Amino acid sequence: MDEETDKINKPKRPIPSGRIGKRTVLVYSVILFSLGIVLAGFINLVTFIIAIVNTTVLIVYSLVLQNKIFIGNISIAYLVGSTFLFGGAATGSIEFLKLPLILALLSSMATFSREIIKDLEDIEGDKQSFLKKLSGGFSRLAERFGFSTGGEIQLKYNKERAKTFAAGSLILAVLVSPVPFLMNLFSSVYLLVLIPTDAVFLFAFYMIVKSNGRRNFSRISKFIKIGMFLALLAFFLGVVF
Repeated sequence: MDEETDKINKPKRPIPSGRIGKRTVLVYSVILFSLGIVLAGFINLVTFIIAIVNTTVLIVYSLVLQNKIFIGNISIAYLVGSTFLFGGAATGSIEFLKLPLILALLSSMATFSREIIKDLEDIEGDKQSFLKKLSGGFSRLAERFGFSTGGEIQLKYNKERAKTFAAGSLILAVLVSPVPFLMNLFSSVYLLVLIPTDAVFLFAFYMIVKSNGRRNFSRISKFIKIGMFLALLAFFLGVVF
């Protein structure tokens, strides 16, 4: 589904570069989806349901939602956060109602911010892809979902509004991050690792506020990824120690 966009943004990927055919990829993905759902069913009912829901969300995202500003970002944020829900469900522990939900929320907020930044980084390639998909008699629909028309359908992507959402989601993640420690779900080691983690996120927040170009968005995306890695490390150490 991303072939046209990838020809502009990621031309070296397997499909746009011609190294593999779309039909082959489709068959391979169907096999993997099916195996994943079946294997999840061997754990328990909740993990089976999560696997079905996530597969459905990912397919719908690829077919429809990735061209919808913010709605598509929310879908990816949920999918990332749901890995913690899946892990909690797999343990069958009562803590499934506490810690995994908080971790899912934290990871989702950071992911939502990064997904918006990635959209801003790739906006030129995405614009050309959207123009092809929305050309024809869909101008009213385009306007309704955040596009404007004038001769041809143009992408109306308010960068400042998008940056506000990205920055807001990131700062919320920082504000919520101490909650697991305050609820005695993590040890003090979590708090120690959390300090540099939140420092990275706050620096990314500052960069979002000051950013104005594609190169800056690329750097912000990398910093948020570093922060997410440190957050995972904090989660792990907070549980182990």
